[in-house]
Amino acid sequence: MIGQDERMLSVRPLLVLLCCLAASCLAPRPRLDVHWRVFETGAAASLRGIAPVSRSTCYVGGAAGSLRKTVDAGRSWVDVAPPGCGDCDFRDLEVIGDDVVMALVAGAPARLYRSADRGATWRCVYEDPRADAFLDAMAFKGNNGVVFGDAIGGRFVLLATSDGGASWRDVPSPGLPVPAAGEAAFAASGTCVSVGPTSFALVTGGDRCRYIAFAPGKRPFSVDLPMLNGAASRGAFSVAWRGQRGVCVGGDYRDPDAKAGSAAVTTDGGRTWAPSDAGGYRSCALWISDRDVLAVGPRGASWSEDAGRTYADFGAEAFHSVAQAPDGAVWACGARGRAGTLSSTAVR
Repeated sequence: MIGQDERMLSVRPLLVLLCCLAASCLAPRPRLDVHWRVFETGAAASLRGIAPVSRSTCYVGGAAGSLRKTVDAGRSWVDVAPPGCGDCDFRDLEVIGDDVVMALVAGAPARLYRSADRGATWRCVYEDPRADAFLDAMAFKGNNGVVFGDAIGGRFVLLATSDGGASWRDVPSPGLPVPAAGEAAFAASGTCVSVGPTSFALVTGGDRCRYIAFAPGKRPFSVDLPMLNGAASRGAFSVAWRGQRGVCVGGDYRDPDAKAGSAAVTTDGGRTWAPSDAGGYRSCALWISDRDVLAVGPRGASWSEDAGRTYADFGAEAFHSVAQAPDGAVWACGARGRAGTLSSTAVR
């Protein structure tokens, strides 16, 4: 915005202002002062679960029983893992309200832990001892939540809660469609399931790549996604929503530089999807504003300024997961126990 010169003719300031506004619409949005601030959490393992509470408080989780918490904006981290979880792989974390934390253990055995006191103590609220049980992600809308798991015996695993994760029930068919041969979901960031425009949203990959909208007790809707598929390493890894607009990111984690088929975008609540290019394999997507989308992956991040239609590289820092706290703070976590936050100027 420029100041008006009172000595100019009355019409000239308006013309100058209009020219500046037009130029600002055409020029790239400034991000030169936006950067990652990276922290060492003290965990040596890969971190994939993340649950930010505020600019100062965040939980991260991952392999080898890693579950850590900071309350001083990342300067120090404490181990808050449940006892006896040295081999647990915490793939997803969720914070419900002020005190409740949910932690998902992917498998061997698949479990859900719940803390009602901000990680001080934990209770195992669900366990599936089957050898092939594998939980991918969870999502909450208030006290209502779902957990998705890979197919066993020809049907996807779907769990639901209505009491903030204190108890869980199995959702029988037709809670989700019948999985295709070789179709599964990815626990790369805990975001293959999210809260969608109507209720919950799921994306899959493998031999078939789909978007599935579902609500416990209602018949699901599904549509194929225009993304890489046909192999166990390919598909949609993450789905994120901003009203009726949604973005998916993924690709092929075995060929992380492959750009085609690494993203998709919808403007009609998931009924139709258009292909996009996130710059390579990305494991997690996050809406920063009505038109800004951040996608992260093990080879770097990408930023979209047009609601996911196109992306540009955003720094060399690599993370598996990214999430935003209610106060706007953006947190991420990744390999070798690293976590990070975006500078505050990124949150618009």
